[in-house]
Amino acid sequence: MESRPPGPLAAPWLLGWLLGLLLSPWTVQLAGGQSVIHLGSPIMVSLANKFISFSCNITYPCTPEFQTFTFGFYHVDLQDQQSSEKKVPCQPSVGTENQTCVTKCQVTPTLPSSSATGTYYCFVHWPSSRKKGSGTFILVRDTGYREPPQSPKKLLFLCFIGLLSVLSILATALVLWKKALQRQDTEVYACMQNEVNSPPSSWNLLSQEKPYMFENDSDCNLVYENL
Repeated sequence: MESRPPGPLAAPWLLGWLLGLLLSPWTVQLAGGQSVIHLGSPIMVSLANKFISFSCNITYPCTPEFQTFTFGFYHVDLQDQQSSEKKVPCQPSVGTENQTCVTKCQVTPTLPSSSATGTYYCFVHWPSSRKKGSGTFILVRDTGYREPPQSPKKLLFLCFIGLLSVLSILATALVLWKKALQRQDTEVYACMQNEVNSPPSSWNLLSQEKPYMFENDSDCNLVYENL
């Protein structure tokens, strides 16, 4: 069968897989009393050569037949190429016979580069059966990865938002200043009104006192002579 080189269909395939993963009941896979359930987030992001782990719960009957099993994982990359299986040590749980046992196993895959991006599946081999989980998608970024630069439109939008914030603060300060000025004018006007409307007591006292007047011209001449 002719292999198909990776092309622009990789992104739609990835989107379809993610949509199916989110819409499907990925946390429950029961069949014959055994299941493998991926724990945590179904999508993870990591840098290359960094340690990242996820766990899977193995559910099975507590009988001697199922106490011996092999646990491991494999992954399928964005080109739908499956890797080899890797075994991971995991001790079975001790439970009451004929009851349900649950064993939690941890997976720490090696992520050398962005090519390790893909879906990682837990699997369990019993002597008479085999089960796998629904998968955990891991997006691997190279160590030198940098966030893409912001577009000019985004920068312009952020500057516009900042300018609006500054103008809003200035407008608020101006309104508060006007209110304070109006309050001060009102207080001054009220004070002037109180002075105008107050009884002229001091004026009455001055008006009641008669100014000193000379009774006749002779008194006036006497003053000049004394000078």
